[in-house]
Order: sequence, then structure tokens, then C-alpha cells
Amino acid sequence: MKYSSLCSLILFLSLLAGCGKEVPVLQKLEALPAQGSCKIAVLPFLDKISYPQGGAIVYKVFFSELVATGRFQVFPEGDIQELYQQLLIYPIQQPNREQLEMIGGRLNPDLFIGGTILKMEERKQGDYVDTELTLILHLYDGKSGQLLWSTYHRRLGSEYQQIMHLGRINSITGLARRMSQEIIADWLEQGMTTCTE
Repeated sequence: MKYSSLCSLILFLSLLAGCGKEVPVLQKLEALPAQGSCKIAVLPFLDKISYPQGGAIVYKVFFSELVATGRFQVFPEGDIQELYQQLLIYPIQQPNREQLEMIGGRLNPDLFIGGTILKMEERKQGDYVDTELTLILHLYDGKSGQLLWSTYHRRLGSEYQQIMHLGRINSITGLARRMSQEIIADWLEQGMTTCTE
């Protein structure tokens, strides 16, 4: 049941993204916590790809971009890893709602952020590199573990090209950084509150 719901959500977001260039695509399932979104725990990202360490790369880039905003209290990666070990959650699986509740009871975050990497490619094409990244990020309530928002985002490094290959993003890390910035900016624009508000 849960798997079919996730597949339906992915299909819906994919269809929305295919309708135009407006990315990222945000689906609001429930309102964000009334107390705000100041304290955030970022969960390890899942890999649905064959790119070596793809989930870990995007996770670390997104984590650093979230911290760099200076607008959130982000729990250290080690705190999450320790709780995963205690609860016997493998980094290659997403915690279920009950496990999220247990993690929330110990850390007391406002939100959890989880991610799934659907596609990641870096191909050499002559003098430049073609890059592509597709991912889905989920925002969960920090107390109940309920799914609140989902964001689908897909980009090619060539989409940032201006004149004579200027602006083109030739690395997965660079593309992940730019996409992370776009997702965070969209969340803030859509009403996500921060520690400074």
C-alpha cells in the first residue's frame, strides 16, 4: 500500500514536471507545523541509481546548502546516524512513520527532510560534460512523521548555459548545489518559516 502510494506520487510529479519548464514542482499534502520549521533533521537520501555514492553526494551537498542559509538549526549528521544504528535502520531504507516518531521523540525536530535520487548521470561529450540529476525531497512532520510536502526536481547542467558554454554546470556536485538552492528558495517562497522569523 505504502509503495503504491509512493509510486503514484512519483508518477504524478513526473507528469507535472513534463508539462513545462517550471521546476521544482512542489506538492503540498498538509500544512507545515504551526510552530514553524526552525529545527530540521535531514535523513540519509535513498539511491534508485547506479551512480557510485550518488545519494551520499547529494545528501552532503543539500545538507551544506541548508546550513549555509543560516536560517535553520540543522541536526548534525552524526546524530541521525547514531539513531539509525540504535533503531536498526539501514541507510539504504527510509524510516517508516513509527520510526520517524521515535527519532522525533529523541531529537524533537520541527521537520524531517528525506530524499530519493531517481537519476544521476555525468557523461563526457567532446570538450564538455553532460550532467543530469532527478530527485524527490519529502518534508515530514517532526513529531508524527506524517508526510507534509513533496518536491520533484529535474535538471540538466546544460539548462544553465548562456553564451559559448558559459554557466553550463559540468559536475554532479555543482548541479546538486544549484538544485538544492532552487529547492530551498522555493520552500521559503511557498511559506516555510525559519528560525529568524
